[in-house]
Amino acid sequence: MKKIQFLFAAVIMTAVFSAFTTKKPTTLYYRNASGVFIEKTTPGDCDPGQFNCEYIWTGAADPSNPQLEGNYQAVGLAERIFVPSAQ
Repeated sequence: MKKIQFLFAAVIMTAVFSAFTTKKPTTLYYRNASGVFIEKTTPGDCDPGQFNCEYIWTGAADPSNPQLEGNYQAVGLAERIFVPSAQ
């Protein structure tokens, strides 16, 4: 019986500690002219446009749909679009 209690306590402690050490997502996304979300992997400039320059994934609306607008939160400058620089 003590083994079960110890195992249960270990699971609870692991959950508590992982909740405090979870990092905010750092991967940035941008929307192209068609409104498709694409991972921002290259440097570039933010030119005026109809979309925000950078987004972060939240998965709040429907995590199974990576193109759903409600799954992203805009960051950075509003009303701007990311244009990848030529490399």
